[in-house]
Amino acid sequence: MSSEPREPVSYAEDLVPGRELPLGSFTMTEADIVAYARRWDPLPIHVDPVAAAAGPHGGIIASGLHTLAVYQRLAAPVLWARTAGIGGRGLDVRFRSPVRPGDTLTGVARVDRIELRPERGRAVVWVASTLTADDGRVVLEVTVDVVVLTRPPAPDDGPGGSGRTSTGTQDT
Repeated sequence: MSSEPREPVSYAEDLVPGRELPLGSFTMTEADIVAYARRWDPLPIHVDPVAAAAGPHGGIIASGLHTLAVYQRLAAPVLWARTAGIGGRGLDVRFRSPVRPGDTLTGVARVDRIELRPERGRAVVWVASTLTADDGRVVLEVTVDVVVLTRPPAPDDGPGGSGRTSTGTQDT
């Protein structure tokens, strides 16, 4: 494995509003749900099968934060690791339906909006994503706004640059 930094795949100018990206799928097991909840959200509906069976959902369900973590796990290698991002600014999350053991969640992300800020060398990008269970239920909707770098100028295109290479020919 190389120790060289990897060039990001997409700068802000490469992203197109309306473009959809499949994020892949993840199956939630009862063991995963209980293990996550024991550590991070130890409520009976997440960790106790007997109490959960008597509760409003009729059985164990995943913590909403666990569901959000699954979204991030799916989005990270497909979207965030391939974008010249600086960092997230905010997110709006909606938990639409309980996630149950055995549900396979499939994610899709869509670039919603881009506000270029060329004077700062960056843009704000809004991405709306969903996770859908294998039975068609939308279980999570999340919109994130992130700061993404714009494409750096070519070396000769900096302040006072001519856009020409050292041989005097025009760059294309």
